[in-house]
Amino acid sequence: MTELILGTANLGMAYGVSNQGTLLAEAEAEKIINHAQRLGFRRFDTASAYFMSEILLGKYLNKNLSPSVDAKIQEKNCKSVTSIVESTENILAKLKISRLSILYLHSEEVLFGENRNSVIHGLEEVLRLGLADRVGVSVYSEKSIIEAREIMPKLTAFQVPENICDRRLINSKSLKKLATLDCIFIVRSIFLQGLLQMDPQALPEALKPAQNSIVELRKIANANSMSITDLCLAYAESIEWASGIIVGVASVNQLEQISMSDRELPECWDSQVRPLPEEILDPRYWNL
Repeated sequence: MTELILGTANLGMAYGVSNQGTLLAEAEAEKIINHAQRLGFRRFDTASAYFMSEILLGKYLNKNLSPSVDAKIQEKNCKSVTSIVESTENILAKLKISRLSILYLHSEEVLFGENRNSVIHGLEEVLRLGLADRVGVSVYSEKSIIEAREIMPKLTAFQVPENICDRRLINSKSLKKLATLDCIFIVRSIFLQGLLQMDPQALPEALKPAQNSIVELRKIANANSMSITDLCLAYAESIEWASGIIVGVASVNQLEQISMSDRELPECWDSQVRPLPEEILDPRYWNL
């Protein structure tokens, strides 16, 4: 079974369209982190851009359970080899651990700019110093993965967007081939910031083009006595090249639902659920 990874963006910042950007109280974040470990979660995803997330993980993770943490470094901290190493060390200090499982570049653009040599050498230094098991990049397309590997073959981890209403990558021959080598792919956005779980009649005006897809998703879920969460997880686990799935939650109840989900796709589901319109696929461009 593909590993579930707890995403922590909404533990440290107001995040997500479905919860209307509500910032969780620290006590609720503590409950989620602790309960995730009780449920068997051993891997967590964070980023410097998630504000308090790293500190909360450092404070509440039970280190006796040997948790793994993947983290992302911001573009502003990728100016030089020294800044990359120092930023990674700062992340580790906040997390109160000695080594990351993966250090990602949060922005793929830093690999393709004028500063790329410093970025490459900085990531190589992170590996040499043993500050992370792998280095990688968070990307938005197959093209970026291929170009990133050409620029830096030591990049062996990629965070990619994919969900039941965004099926651009599932049949990628390139990803399948890389997955047979030393590369790992972690799938994010399986709920698309909670958009896929929202009431289709309650969507913000800018996201109304997603309405038809969400209505269809609800129909097939109801017809098969499943939840939207079940469908989204089942799809993510069907991706043969994926080694991990990031899930984000806003409550212990949501965490329980994910943990208990019977994740099996119904027959002929793909003919009943249309992909989202292209303008909805990337949250960076949502005009909310």
